[in-house]
Amino acid sequence: MGKKIIQISDVHFGDITFSEVLKSNLLAQLEDANPDLLIFAGDLTASGFFHEYGEACEFVDELQSITQAHLIPGNHDVRNVGLVHFENLVSKRKFVHTDKSSNFTIIGLDSSEADVSHGQIGRDQMDWLKSELAKIPDDRAKVVTFHHHIIPIPQTGRERNILLDSGDLMHVLTENGVDFVLNGHKHVPNVWMLNNMVVLNSGTATTGKLRGNMCASYNELEINDGEVLVNMVKTENGSKKQMAHYSMEVKDESFVIHSYTHNPIHTV
Repeated sequence: MGKKIIQISDVHFGDITFSEVLKSNLLAQLEDANPDLLIFAGDLTASGFFHEYGEACEFVDELQSITQAHLIPGNHDVRNVGLVHFENLVSKRKFVHTDKSSNFTIIGLDSSEADVSHGQIGRDQMDWLKSELAKIPDDRAKVVTFHHHIIPIPQTGRERNILLDSGDLMHVLTENGVDFVLNGHKHVPNVWMLNNMVVLNSGTATTGKLRGNMCASYNELEINDGEVLVNMVKTENGSKKQMAHYSMEVKDESFVIHSYTHNPIHTV
């Protein structure tokens, strides 16, 4: 049975460029898409203030009226002691979601650090991640999400705030057979394939904080028997551009991506 997962990040309630029009478009598009699951990869707010969370929580309620949603904090959410509001009003800092019918597990982590743009996973979360990954059967797809990018992204300028412990995390992810990593943070959609692991970044869905010729967008993953199709969706009008296509199988009792196609979205 097919499944549809939406990946959203960086809506930034309270930012001067936040667009109510784009927010309304986004919610209408999600209603039409009728996804099975939504992953929000951080930065609900601009500065982590209580009044921003008030507006953001109304948005979260609307998302959860459409589909099941899991959220993790981003660096903007924990500014000004904002993590207190995130945990009290929105969600815990990490999660585990398993879908046995479509054979995947998603693990959410908190990569944020208070009042700075960079982030890290840290030793405690890294140990917890290893423990949770060890519980997942080899024939099930493993997905991990956190806000910060783990490797540089084209068309985002000088690299300044990649995860501080990205090397250690990359080792844990690849050694434990993670198949997909979902990130936000840089406001630029992108996809990489490293060591047979897909690293998928979403753009900003509702703001004008755009680099170069980028547009406000989010990602849509369509999971069907033996394949995953990834689309970038423009929030302005709902049009889609295919970013990637993956063919998958269970081989020797292990889940593997055996072929893929990436379509360019950047001109460097």
